[in-house]
Amino acid sequence: MKRVTTTLKLKFLGLNAVKAEMFDQTVCATTALANELLRISPKERKALTTAKVVTPLKSALSNQVIRILKGKAGRRVKHFKVFWPEVNNQNWKLHKVGSTYSVSFPTIQGDKRVPLEVGSSYYAERLERILAEQDCERGTLKLMQIRGVWYAVLSITWEVPEVKSTERLGVDRGQNRLAVAATRWGRAVFFGGGEVAYRRRRFQKRRAQLQQAGKYRALKRLERKEARWMRAVNHTVSRRIVRFANAVNADVWMEDLSGIRQSRQSQKARSDAGKSRHTWSYYDLEWKVAYKLEMAGRTLHKRPAAYTSKTDHRTGLIGKRSGHLFTGQDGYCCDADWNAAMNIAQWDGFSCPLSLKEALPVIGRVGSGDGVVGNPLNSMNPPQLQAVGS
Repeated sequence: MKRVTTTLKLKFLGLNAVKAEMFDQTVCATTALANELLRISPKERKALTTAKVVTPLKSALSNQVIRILKGKAGRRVKHFKVFWPEVNNQNWKLHKVGSTYSVSFPTIQGDKRVPLEVGSSYYAERLERILAEQDCERGTLKLMQIRGVWYAVLSITWEVPEVKSTERLGVDRGQNRLAVAATRWGRAVFFGGGEVAYRRRRFQKRRAQLQQAGKYRALKRLERKEARWMRAVNHTVSRRIVRFANAVNADVWMEDLSGIRQSRQSQKARSDAGKSRHTWSYYDLEWKVAYKLEMAGRTLHKRPAAYTSKTDHRTGLIGKRSGHLFTGQDGYCCDADWNAAMNIAQWDGFSCPLSLKEALPVIGRVGSGDGVVGNPLNSMNPPQLQAVGS
């Protein structure tokens, strides 16, 4: 069984102005206490208790502020613009009356019980597991305001049965196409990137106009809007990749793209938001695929990215890529991104040696230092171990 931790962000239902003002006061008090503690040396802070601080907050809230600032947050931050109130799992409770869920937690005016807005079966299912305490462990509750709306952010941990995958799904990420997911047998799903590149350029043009006009607050709002939009796109793509993986009973393999932004790129391409690697949110997509796979009981694996789109998935020979087209040494043509996804699904290690300068067969020619020897390993082709002395 895997233990998976996630958060539920739930709006408060029918929150009136009185409670909203109470939440504001609670946030102001926690922020003031956090900034006061930052003025104390880390050594003195470690000896602090709720009895030694002066604050209108209840002990459950002030104790959590002290606990957080004794850790890494207290060493990283010099001043908090806002410090959201947080309580541990012992100081909040979930309730259900009829079909309405509510949560009780301490505020500056004592414990308050506030109904929650549960808009989908996804949230309802998880709240039911919390109430039943069915393989589910409560974490912290954090009170947050996002774009004028108050939320209860609940952290929960539950056990997910591990799934034994019999297939491998290779995912090639890029900019012309956000992703291509393919099994070793050729079944694939394509996610085009044309609309994303178009909207990136629109955002870039609008940013330049706002910058020139000196409208910096509007510029910040536009940047946040672009980030929210891209996260939503990645949520959709990652959800469909995981759904495909579940359909074919597969774990997912991806390229390791660490350091990709440091690779060489022309000044013209870098200045174009639709082509620049600095605007490519490849890590966000990887992270979303990883945690959705965890929730499904599956695993994300990473493989070296070198030559994945230039190696023929049939023979292990270096071919030629031109745009979306891959051409093998024997004249075989196929989609280059699909070919790369096939290589990622098939190979463990590099798909060809990094020192390769001409067309050479990979199988049987690659040293163990930068490739594979013999047949590529996969879940259906386990390594044959040779007995010592044989």
